[in-house]
Amino acid sequence: MSQNEIKLERPLFYNNPFGLRFEIGPAEIGVWVSRERRQLNEKYFNAALERAQNIFDTAFTLTDEISIVYQMFSDGRRRIKKKCYILRQINTGSTKEIAFSDHRELYSESLGYKCEFWHRATVSGLTVADINIKKILLALINTDFGSRQPVIAGECYFINHTKGLVLSLYDDRGMDVVALKKETLQALYKIHNKLLLNYDRAHIDQVFSHI
Repeated sequence: MSQNEIKLERPLFYNNPFGLRFEIGPAEIGVWVSRERRQLNEKYFNAALERAQNIFDTAFTLTDEISIVYQMFSDGRRRIKKKCYILRQINTGSTKEIAFSDHRELYSESLGYKCEFWHRATVSGLTVADINIKKILLALINTDFGSRQPVIAGECYFINHTKGLVLSLYDDRGMDVVALKKETLQALYKIHNKLLLNYDRAHIDQVFSHI
């Protein structure tokens, strides 16, 4: 699968032909121990990471060919550095290169000035063993919580070329997994059905409950 076949723009679930949307942060546990004291609930984040990891492990196997795309908005001055947190979690080795590119076709309706674009770093030819998946997932879960580290400012997409799907954990609330073919996501739909986001469940069931 070419990475250009799936639109890497949030919300991934609504921008592509077939998708699943999972609830990652468990509402029954709750984010806060005490909102007044701004004390976060560590059990919530541990459970969210476990859910995200379990879904990832179903969608990606050890031998799958993977690319990672990391992208962020730029006003013309911001760039993705090779030593940024997310790229430091990837073992690029001597045979893999990081490709940097600029994009104005992404979120084009919100780009008001010619100097604005989305800066992207793509690392291809990877396998699961090349990536510290747990640390990247945790940083994405921490996106909206400045007091927690590590954290990633930007968007991260895991592209599975072998299976033909893309996974995006957008923050602690949810994860999208999309594909060009419904059959690609059928196993994920069955295995992790209980984690489907209730807001989109009716639509997802309508698509995937009948093969």
